[in-house]
Amino acid sequence: MKKRVVSAFLCGLMVTGLLAGCGGNTSETDSGDQSTEEKETLEVWLPAKLNGEDEAIWDEISKPFEEENNVDVKFQFISWKEYETKYNSGISTNKGPDVGYMYVEMFPTYIDAGAVEDLTDYLTEEDYENYTVLGDNYKIFGKNYGIAQGGPEAVLTMFYNMDILNEIGEKAPETWEDVLRIASKAGKDTDGDGTIDQYGIAQGWGQTFYQDLNWNWYSFLYQAGGDIFDDEGKCILDNEDGIETAQFLYDLKNTEGALPADTMSLTNGEAFEKYFLTGKAAIGFTGGGSSTFEQLKSAEDPFEFGFSYDLQGYDGDMGARASVDQLVLMSAAENKDLAFSFIKYVTGREGGEKYHELAKANPNMTDQEWYGVPEMEEPYLEAVESSVIRPIKAARRATEVYDYLWKDLQEMMNGSMTPEEAMKDVTEYANSLDYQAPEE
Repeated sequence: MKKRVVSAFLCGLMVTGLLAGCGGNTSETDSGDQSTEEKETLEVWLPAKLNGEDEAIWDEISKPFEEENNVDVKFQFISWKEYETKYNSGISTNKGPDVGYMYVEMFPTYIDAGAVEDLTDYLTEEDYENYTVLGDNYKIFGKNYGIAQGGPEAVLTMFYNMDILNEIGEKAPETWEDVLRIASKAGKDTDGDGTIDQYGIAQGWGQTFYQDLNWNWYSFLYQAGGDIFDDEGKCILDNEDGIETAQFLYDLKNTEGALPADTMSLTNGEAFEKYFLTGKAAIGFTGGGSSTFEQLKSAEDPFEFGFSYDLQGYDGDMGARASVDQLVLMSAAENKDLAFSFIKYVTGREGGEKYHELAKANPNMTDQEWYGVPEMEEPYLEAVESSVIRPIKAARRATEVYDYLWKDLQEMMNGSMTPEEAMKDVTEYANSLDYQAPEE
């Protein structure tokens, strides 16, 4: 692919409203004649996701690499909400990172702009043997453009309150039918004031951008046997699978009345914290990481809980959406070999192992120790092996589609659109966009 001129890419980005970015030249010395006295600099941009400990953890991980390579690694930690905007700013000022962090939704724009490097010429046969995150599930448009620092994370997990289930005579839910039945039975006025204060599902639909598709949409669509895009990148949400998924979610709120009264004003995380963590909901869907388990185990009023990745749709399909975010080599990095060496170090045996230990991240290489929640290990590894746990599919213009989809889903949950109307509207909008890749 011919690399596009950055300014031209930025102009196109501003017109369409997409958020993206690319790297800038941050090296302080000539990469071919590195001084032993003057350090080179690597700019690394990462999302702030380690509960305020990002700087301390990353400083500890990167210190041996800095000393060995006479380099100063400078980190910027950016909030999820501002992450893509920050990359956009990096383009316009030519001050982007040498090493970046991308999630699936971001990749197509950067790839088409020539802003992120194809790693084919950097990876070795040994890398493909050692890393578990370089297979087809982790490629973007058939190529490896990054290396995930951990195995699939932020996996959509169904949690259930066994105390409530026992009280209403139910077992752990396995199917959508179970969820609907339990959600209908669990609603209750527990204090006798005439107002429902225990709910079937702790779910929030008030997020202002499409992030909560992670918890409220993708996995349910997989469980219906569907997907947002086909292999050619066309939206297919108006098919039976998409409509069935939308109807299931619609029914939870508008037919069964299983969601909290303030569901439309809360993010999903807020709803989980307000209702499930406090024992006021039978079921909650969120990312099943170490922090979630720690919150559950340290709840003020603890209760017995269970979890599963294996919820089945009406036809027995399963799927749990996961993040497989990756560290990427930006095309504008002056010393690409040094930048890639950093990526290999922090995803590999030494730096990667330290990251997994400090951040309780899932392993991304063969024969690595498990540092996460002990009871998660076996079901997680089985679900990854069987591809129940999987990332979303990369597609061009996807972020625009996700944003439009999220807004239509909110309208649907408010009762302003039927499930069929919502899926038809999103599909028509999505397929009106230009999905063509730039010419070679």
